[in-house]
Amino acid sequence: MRSDSTRLKHLIQGLLASALLLCFAANAGAALNFNWQDEFSPDEQRKLVRWVEETHAAVEQLVGAYPFDVHIFFHRRDGAREPVPWANTERGRVQGVHFHVNPRFSLRALRSDWTAAHELSHLALPYLGRRHAWFAEGFASYMQYQVMQVMGVISPAEAARRYAGKLDRAERRYRYPDRPFAAAAPRLRAEGNYPTMYWGGAVYFLQVDEALRTQSGRDFIAILSEYVACCRRTGGEIGVLLGTLDELSSSRLFSRHYRNFQVDKGFPRYRDLELSPPPRD
Repeated sequence: MRSDSTRLKHLIQGLLASALLLCFAANAGAALNFNWQDEFSPDEQRKLVRWVEETHAAVEQLVGAYPFDVHIFFHRRDGAREPVPWANTERGRVQGVHFHVNPRFSLRALRSDWTAAHELSHLALPYLGRRHAWFAEGFASYMQYQVMQVMGVISPAEAARRYAGKLDRAERRYRYPDRPFAAAAPRLRAEGNYPTMYWGGAVYFLQVDEALRTQSGRDFIAILSEYVACCRRTGGEIGVLLGTLDELSSSRLFSRHYRNFQVDKGFPRYRDLELSPPPRD
């Protein structure tokens, strides 16, 4: 019996080692791939690559390496009044981001723009469908200021100020006090009231983060990094995602707060939340 037990132990250890090697191999193969959809000068290309590499590195510092290559597509938008007038993710066979940029802006202006932090953060979660756009966009909106802090672009105090400003403005523009936020979100989207949908969704992650810190001393980013490492390649069903996050956090916080967004009327509660959480180790 003891011999069989020892053999079984060695077999399990071997299987775990093989799984870890496969995991390392997959991550080792992950890369940023740059695709130039329009003509950019060599200097412009170097500047844009550096901007995305720095932002991607900050995302990885928070959540770990993505288990897939990230494809970056650059489109030229001369004459735009901001560095990145438009961007969107690609979520099919290829995982990546399309950036429409005015390359005449400086690297400093590009780094100060929130768009890359927002769009690259999107890739940490699977595509959840239009019905759950409030959740996905709320996630990326929450993450953008976390990433910009890691980059050194903004301080925790500045992040808290920006969160407060965005949330106050979104609450003022929310005109469905008799509807739960998740039920109102499709209307907000149809009206083009995207900021209210985005920042109302961000409250979900602020609430969960504070609840995790209070209950277990862990935070949302810690759970997210575990999710990216183990489960990012799983399906895009919201129930699967919430169940996995609950399991990783040894709680029901993710599904419970999601349910609250389905039933609690009015704009989500945020005024008593800590908008500038303590620095992470």
